[in-house]
Amino acid sequence: MTDLKKKFLEQEGLINSKPERVSHPLFETLHFFDPLDLPQVRYEMIRAARVENISVAQACKLFGFSREYFYKLERSFMARGYVALLGSTMGRRPIIALNQEIVNFIVHRKVEQPTISGERLRQEIQKIYHVDCSRRTVERIVEKLGLTKKGPASS
Repeated sequence: MTDLKKKFLEQEGLINSKPERVSHPLFETLHFFDPLDLPQVRYEMIRAARVENISVAQACKLFGFSREYFYKLERSFMARGYVALLGSTMGRRPIIALNQEIVNFIVHRKVEQPTISGERLRQEIQKIYHVDCSRRTVERIVEKLGLTKKGPASS
């Protein structure tokens, strides 16, 4: 990679911050494939899973991403095309992405209905607060607060 290309990728926020995780043979043997070029790595991961017919889990391993990331990226790519590969890093949102009002909502809903699923809570949060979070984020909050299917953890 040229210094000019690396500088451009950095300026545009398109540099792969973990190029050492890319282990697909194309990136190890051909100069054309650049593990620092995040849009290229993203595209090749989707292509490998869908054209080379390797499993999604294997593609994720070869390109250094999680399956959650893969599916989210693939959905975005199918909806928006190549421009989706130029988007944000799409990493996990921190647990603090949900404000205290939403955390309180989760607590109250779990107390009212202890068996409510993380997915159902996520849907309700999206409908009421217009906040898009993952099911797993909701589940992490439930776990962190010690809420179970039986309700709040007793001290």
